[in-house]
Amino acid sequence: MALINTLRNKMGKFIVVAIAIAILSFVLTDLLSGQKSILAGNARDIGKIAGETVTYDEFQKKVDELVQNYTATYGRNPSADEMNSLRNQTWLLLVAEKSFDKEYKELGITVSPEELVDMVQGKNISPDIQRNFINRQTGQFDKDLLIQTLNQLNATPQGRQQWKQFEESLIPGRKRVELDNLIDKTTFVTDAEAQREYNDQNTVAEVKYLYVPYFAINDSSVNVTDSELESYIENHKEQYQVDWSRSIEYVSFPIIASSEDSLAYKDELREMKEELTTITDDSLYATSNSETSNPFATYTINTLPAIVASNLNIVKKGTVVGPYIDGDSYVLYKLSDIYEDTAGVAKASHILIKWDNDTDEAKAKAKKEALEVLREVQGGANFAEVAKEKSKDGGSAINGGDLGWFTSGQMVKPFNDAVFSATKKGIIPRVVESQFGYHIIDVTEVPTFTKYKVATVGLNITASDETRDEAFRKADYFAGTSSNLNDFTTNAEKEGYAILDADNIEPNDQNIARMGKARQVVGWLFRDASEGEVSQVFELDDQYVVAVMTGEQEKGTAKLSDVKLEVTEKVKNQKKGEMIKQKLEGLSGTLDEMAAAYGDDASVLTSSNVKMSSTTLPSTGKSDLAIGTVFSLKEGDVSKPVTTDNGVVIVQVEGITPAPEIADYSMHANNLKKAREGRSSYYLGELVKEAADVKDERYKFF
Repeated sequence: MALINTLRNKMGKFIVVAIAIAILSFVLTDLLSGQKSILAGNARDIGKIAGETVTYDEFQKKVDELVQNYTATYGRNPSADEMNSLRNQTWLLLVAEKSFDKEYKELGITVSPEELVDMVQGKNISPDIQRNFINRQTGQFDKDLLIQTLNQLNATPQGRQQWKQFEESLIPGRKRVELDNLIDKTTFVTDAEAQREYNDQNTVAEVKYLYVPYFAINDSSVNVTDSELESYIENHKEQYQVDWSRSIEYVSFPIIASSEDSLAYKDELREMKEELTTITDDSLYATSNSETSNPFATYTINTLPAIVASNLNIVKKGTVVGPYIDGDSYVLYKLSDIYEDTAGVAKASHILIKWDNDTDEAKAKAKKEALEVLREVQGGANFAEVAKEKSKDGGSAINGGDLGWFTSGQMVKPFNDAVFSATKKGIIPRVVESQFGYHIIDVTEVPTFTKYKVATVGLNITASDETRDEAFRKADYFAGTSSNLNDFTTNAEKEGYAILDADNIEPNDQNIARMGKARQVVGWLFRDASEGEVSQVFELDDQYVVAVMTGEQEKGTAKLSDVKLEVTEKVKNQKKGEMIKQKLEGLSGTLDEMAAAYGDDASVLTSSNVKMSSTTLPSTGKSDLAIGTVFSLKEGDVSKPVTTDNGVVIVQVEGITPAPEIADYSMHANNLKKAREGRSSYYLGELVKEAADVKDERYKFF
């Protein structure tokens, strides 16, 4: 480890140059080779939207614009995860823009230069602009700030170009607003629809129903065939639509620090301990050498690192303790300074007795109760148990009145003064009045105003190059001896490696379940892999991975193998429903008599608030067909057996109370119209995007 530190300090420039040369050589080799590049010819296409090809250059240009805006807003470049997010935003913007362009052209929807000026600094300023120019003091849109920014940007060609790009980004949103407004203007509700809506919401049925759940029939008594399952999927295609995905099996070779690695870090810290003991600038040394957070900080007694707090009786100013293991690190602690401060900390529990109102009588009654409680705990009663039973402070009562550690000034003044005046642990021999009531206080840790400055030097315990090389050697040997799925499985079993699986991986996924960030694995899976092909070794954050492609699901209807459990349950329930219906149809009498004849699994329930707008009957799950059946019957009628999501019901209508007649249905018409307008924008967007037949091939590049 000392050698590694030497290399870090003395060979940093050499290593950077060497890496730069290696990367440049790699790039030039790729560019000058005669092999096909993913940036050549049609391979530069990144997707297709509404029949229009999206090229890599077009996509990247828009990504660059978002990156510029991000950098200008946050004053830094986006991280790798943030770049992924910006690429996703770019794609969604392109999908929205190109999907709707045809609609805009056919409907003549445009944004004129005059309208754009109005959006920027006129009477109808764009919400996007209003969100970007907020007065920090008022929290409101500041038009003066907008004008000031415009003047500054217009002073340079680069600024003018940036603002032009920003203005252009507002146009698609405004066009969409105009389209939505156009759709809203065509939305209407007839008087008959408004009346029906009113009746559906206000006509009430009182029903009695016999219910038999599907689980009344054991699964083992219902058999289903694959052909029946396939037929179910075919008849319910819309429920089983899936995107293009692939599946893998993989073996993981964890990169875990060995005991030798751990000891090396411990030895390195032992060497640093001598330096830390004699150094004068503890803060600078800790900040420069520590790999853990908070290398130099001020603590109170309750926030000190545990190992320092437990040794305060022997640790003096200037003492260095350690190295100790703390999670995945080895650490040294130096007690740099001990001093008294004006703000202190203490720990206490309390029992709060509140008065019922602000009258003198109520306060006197509460004080009398508080004094009785004080005598009770002074007499030896368990403070925590009494607090749980009698304290009116719900937040602390559940914890036996424990308030934990708190700083001076944090509590209300009477309580604060009582606790921070205490010189020893124990119950304060008087009740303390505050605006919240009367407090019985147990000081569990004496107030202290002592502060501690601690320098922490921590080194994260990571795998050495030797350990990583050993893990890679195993992974590389496994990959090299596994040329197909059969070899993969045989070799894994022979070596005792666990085979893991990951299904339904999509081409633009960044993560894989249990692997974490694994974009390089996803890239291989969709750019290079074929079924049964074994990958090279992938190096992830904390493991090496070797994978094999095991299957593929094309976009469309799901394969039976992928949804078999779900479909099997649905088909079994269908069969169970028919069996239950057949048995019920053979019974007669009242619902109670039929339930008794059916057996213990049948129950008779009632509901007095069933409406046409309802979607369920209590205890039966989703019951649209049953609800419709109720309102097709007359008072006293009994239905035939009807299936619900969870079982079979027979419904008897006890009574129907029609909605009272009203003269004006306009309120219901307006509510129904608003609901339709709220949904129309979403449904329009989904329909247009579906018609655009989006083909996303970003996985070829990122």
